[in-house]
Amino acid sequence: MKKKTAFAFLIILCLLFTSCVDYVQSISYKNGNYQMYYKVTLSKLLFAMMDEDPEEIFKDFDEEAFGEVPENASVNPVNTDLEVGAEFKFSIDPKTTDDTEKAFLPTISGTKCYIPFLLGENESIADSIDSDTDNDYGEGFAEAIMSSAKCRILISKGVIPSIETAYFEGKGNQNYSIPIFDYGDSNCLEIPFIILSQKGMYRTDRVVVIKK
Repeated sequence: MKKKTAFAFLIILCLLFTSCVDYVQSISYKNGNYQMYYKVTLSKLLFAMMDEDPEEIFKDFDEEAFGEVPENASVNPVNTDLEVGAEFKFSIDPKTTDDTEKAFLPTISGTKCYIPFLLGENESIADSIDSDTDNDYGEGFAEAIMSSAKCRILISKGVIPSIETAYFEGKGNQNYSIPIFDYGDSNCLEIPFIILSQKGMYRTDRVVVIKK
Protein backbone atom coordinates (compact mmCIF):
# COMPACT_ATOMS: atom_id res chain seq x y z
CA MET A 1 0.00 0.00 0.00
CA LYS A 2 1.21 3.49 -0.85
CA LYS A 3 2.92 5.31 2.00
CA LYS A 4 1.45 8.63 3.16
CA THR A 5 4.53 10.81 2.75
CA ALA A 6 2.49 13.73 4.04
CA PHE A 7 2.92 12.41 7.57
CA ALA A 8 6.49 11.12 7.41
CA PHE A 9 8.20 14.28 8.68
CA LEU A 10 5.90 14.69 11.66
CA ILE A 11 5.65 11.02 12.59
CA ILE A 12 9.39 10.34 12.58
CA LEU A 13 9.99 13.32 14.86
CA CYS A 14 7.25 12.18 17.21
CA LEU A 15 8.58 8.64 17.42
CA LEU A 16 11.88 10.00 18.71
CA PHE A 17 9.85 10.94 21.80
CA THR A 18 7.42 8.03 21.95
CA SER A 19 6.53 8.54 25.60
CA CYS A 20 5.09 12.00 24.96
CA VAL A 21 3.31 11.58 21.63
CA ASP A 22 -0.45 11.48 21.15
CA TYR A 23 -2.04 10.23 17.94
CA VAL A 24 -5.72 10.40 17.00
CA GLN A 25 -7.29 9.27 13.74
CA SER A 26 -11.01 9.41 13.01
CA ILE A 27 -13.40 8.63 10.20
CA SER A 28 -17.03 9.66 9.88
CA TYR A 29 -19.61 10.04 7.11
CA LYS A 30 -21.52 13.22 6.31
CA ASN A 31 -23.29 14.67 3.26
CA GLY A 32 -22.28 11.73 1.09
CA ASN A 33 -18.54 11.98 1.86
CA TYR A 34 -16.12 10.38 4.28
CA GLN A 35 -14.76 12.93 6.75
CA MET A 36 -11.15 12.19 7.70
CA TYR A 37 -9.28 13.63 10.68
CA TYR A 38 -5.73 13.05 11.96
CA LYS A 39 -3.85 14.70 14.83
CA VAL A 40 -0.30 14.15 16.08
CA THR A 41 0.92 16.15 19.07
CA LEU A 42 3.80 16.28 21.54
CA SER A 43 3.64 17.05 25.26
CA LYS A 44 5.15 20.43 26.14
CA LEU A 45 5.55 19.40 29.79
CA LEU A 46 7.70 16.38 29.04
CA PHE A 47 9.82 18.41 26.66
CA ALA A 48 10.29 21.02 29.37
CA MET A 49 11.48 18.28 31.74
CA MET A 50 14.10 17.39 29.12
CA ASP A 51 14.99 21.08 28.76
CA GLU A 52 13.87 21.01 25.12
CA ASP A 53 11.50 23.29 23.22
CA PRO A 54 8.93 21.29 21.20
CA GLU A 55 7.88 24.42 19.31
CA GLU A 56 11.31 24.53 17.67
CA ILE A 57 10.43 21.31 15.85
CA PHE A 58 7.40 22.96 14.25
CA LYS A 59 8.59 26.54 13.80
CA ASP A 60 8.96 26.09 10.03
CA PHE A 61 5.72 24.13 9.78
CA ASP A 62 3.48 24.86 6.80
CA GLU A 63 1.51 22.89 4.25
CA GLU A 64 4.44 22.78 1.84
CA ALA A 65 6.41 20.75 4.38
CA PHE A 66 4.04 17.89 3.71
CA GLY A 67 3.68 15.88 0.58
CA GLU A 68 0.93 13.67 -0.66
CA VAL A 69 -2.45 14.49 0.87
CA PRO A 70 -5.75 15.14 -0.93
CA GLU A 71 -5.97 18.57 -2.54
CA ASN A 72 -8.86 19.62 -0.28
CA ALA A 73 -6.93 18.85 2.92
CA SER A 74 -6.59 21.54 5.55
CA VAL A 75 -3.36 21.24 7.54
CA ASN A 76 -3.30 23.23 10.77
CA PRO A 77 -0.73 23.61 13.54
CA VAL A 78 -1.81 22.68 17.07
CA ASN A 79 -0.34 24.83 19.84
CA THR A 80 -2.02 24.80 23.25
CA ASP A 81 -0.76 25.22 26.81
CA LEU A 82 -0.09 21.48 26.97
CA GLU A 83 0.77 20.25 23.48
CA VAL A 84 2.18 21.16 20.09
CA GLY A 85 1.75 19.39 16.77
CA ALA A 86 -0.51 19.34 13.74
CA GLU A 87 -3.93 18.23 12.56
CA PHE A 88 -5.23 17.24 9.12
CA LYS A 89 -8.83 17.38 7.91
CA PHE A 90 -10.34 16.50 4.55
CA SER A 91 -13.37 14.87 2.95
CA ILE A 92 -13.42 12.15 0.30
CA ASP A 93 -16.15 11.05 -2.09
CA PRO A 94 -16.47 7.25 -1.66
CA LYS A 95 -16.65 6.96 -5.46
CA THR A 96 -13.40 8.83 -6.00
CA THR A 97 -11.00 7.60 -8.67
CA ASP A 98 -8.07 9.61 -7.31
CA ASP A 99 -5.34 7.23 -6.09
CA THR A 100 -4.19 9.56 -3.32
CA GLU A 101 -7.72 9.83 -1.90
CA LYS A 102 -8.45 6.11 -2.28
CA ALA A 103 -5.40 5.24 -0.17
CA PHE A 104 -7.06 6.89 2.86
CA LEU A 105 -10.45 5.21 2.47
CA PRO A 106 -11.72 2.12 4.29
CA THR A 107 -12.41 -0.90 2.11
CA ILE A 108 -15.25 -3.31 2.80
CA SER A 109 -15.42 -7.01 1.96
CA GLY A 110 -18.49 -8.71 3.44
CA THR A 111 -18.42 -8.28 7.20
CA LYS A 112 -14.76 -7.22 7.09
CA CYS A 113 -13.71 -3.59 6.87
CA TYR A 114 -10.07 -2.59 6.40
CA ILE A 115 -9.13 0.75 7.96
CA PRO A 116 -5.76 2.26 6.90
CA PHE A 117 -3.57 2.92 9.95
CA LEU A 118 -1.10 5.62 9.01
CA LEU A 119 1.45 5.14 11.79
CA GLY A 120 1.78 1.47 10.95
CA GLU A 121 2.54 2.12 7.28
CA ASN A 122 5.97 3.68 7.79
CA GLU A 123 8.86 1.20 8.16
CA SER A 124 10.97 3.77 10.02
CA ILE A 125 8.51 3.79 12.90
CA ALA A 126 9.17 0.19 13.93
CA ASP A 127 12.90 0.87 13.66
CA SER A 128 12.56 3.99 15.85
CA ILE A 129 10.64 2.10 18.51
CA ASP A 130 13.07 -0.80 18.45
CA SER A 131 15.96 1.59 19.06
CA ASP A 132 13.98 3.34 21.80
CA THR A 133 13.84 0.11 23.82
CA ASP A 134 17.64 -0.04 23.84
CA ASN A 135 18.33 2.98 26.01
CA ASP A 136 19.82 4.04 29.34
CA TYR A 137 16.55 3.44 31.18
CA GLY A 138 16.48 -0.24 30.35
CA GLU A 139 14.36 -2.26 28.00
CA GLY A 140 11.66 -3.05 30.58
CA PHE A 141 11.09 0.61 31.46
CA ALA A 142 10.93 1.64 27.81
CA GLU A 143 8.42 -1.11 27.06
CA ALA A 144 6.27 0.00 30.00
CA ILE A 145 6.20 3.55 28.64
CA MET A 146 5.26 2.39 25.15
CA SER A 147 2.56 0.10 26.50
CA SER A 148 0.87 3.08 28.17
CA ALA A 149 1.25 5.41 25.14
CA LYS A 150 -1.65 4.70 22.79
CA CYS A 151 -2.87 5.57 19.33
CA ARG A 152 -6.62 6.01 18.96
CA ILE A 153 -8.79 5.36 15.92
CA LEU A 154 -12.35 6.69 16.15
CA ILE A 155 -14.86 5.11 13.78
CA SER A 156 -18.25 6.78 13.53
CA LYS A 157 -21.27 4.53 13.88
CA GLY A 158 -22.46 6.18 10.68
CA VAL A 159 -19.61 4.30 8.96
CA ILE A 160 -19.78 1.03 10.94
CA PRO A 161 -22.86 0.87 13.21
CA SER A 162 -21.62 -1.98 15.40
CA ILE A 163 -18.22 -3.65 15.74
CA GLU A 164 -17.78 -7.25 16.85
CA THR A 165 -13.97 -7.28 16.94
CA ALA A 166 -10.90 -5.52 15.57
CA TYR A 167 -7.36 -6.78 15.08
CA PHE A 168 -4.04 -6.63 13.25
CA GLU A 169 -3.45 -9.65 11.04
CA GLY A 170 -0.59 -11.78 12.32
CA LYS A 171 1.55 -14.62 11.08
CA GLY A 172 0.01 -18.07 11.37
CA ASN A 173 -3.37 -16.53 12.20
CA GLN A 174 -1.93 -15.24 15.48
CA ASN A 175 -3.74 -11.92 15.27
CA TYR A 176 -3.39 -9.02 17.71
CA SER A 177 -6.77 -8.17 19.23
CA ILE A 178 -7.44 -4.41 19.52
CA PRO A 179 -9.62 -3.18 22.42
CA ILE A 180 -12.84 -1.39 21.42
CA PHE A 181 -14.58 1.28 23.50
CA ASP A 182 -18.03 2.73 22.91
CA TYR A 183 -17.81 6.53 22.69
CA GLY A 184 -21.50 7.07 21.96
CA ASP A 185 -21.59 8.20 18.33
CA SER A 186 -18.26 6.46 17.64
CA ASN A 187 -16.30 3.38 18.59
CA CYS A 188 -12.71 3.92 19.68
CA LEU A 189 -9.89 1.46 18.93
CA GLU A 190 -6.89 1.81 21.26
CA ILE A 191 -3.52 0.66 19.94
CA PRO A 192 -0.42 0.71 22.19
CA PHE A 193 2.73 2.02 20.53
CA ILE A 194 4.64 -1.09 21.56
CA ILE A 195 2.74 -3.16 18.98
CA LEU A 196 4.45 -1.16 16.24
CA SER A 197 7.75 -2.61 17.43
CA GLN A 198 6.57 -6.15 16.63
CA LYS A 199 8.25 -5.95 13.24
CA GLY A 200 7.28 -8.81 10.97
CA MET A 201 4.74 -10.29 13.39
CA TYR A 202 1.72 -8.19 12.46
CA ARG A 203 0.47 -6.30 9.45
CA THR A 204 0.06 -2.87 11.05
CA ASP A 205 -0.65 -0.77 7.95
CA ARG A 206 -4.36 -1.54 8.35
CA VAL A 207 -6.82 -2.55 11.02
CA VAL A 208 -9.30 -5.33 10.29
CA VAL A 209 -12.73 -4.53 11.71
CA ILE A 210 -15.45 -7.19 11.83
CA LYS A 211 -18.97 -5.80 11.69
CA LYS A 212 -21.78 -7.32 13.74
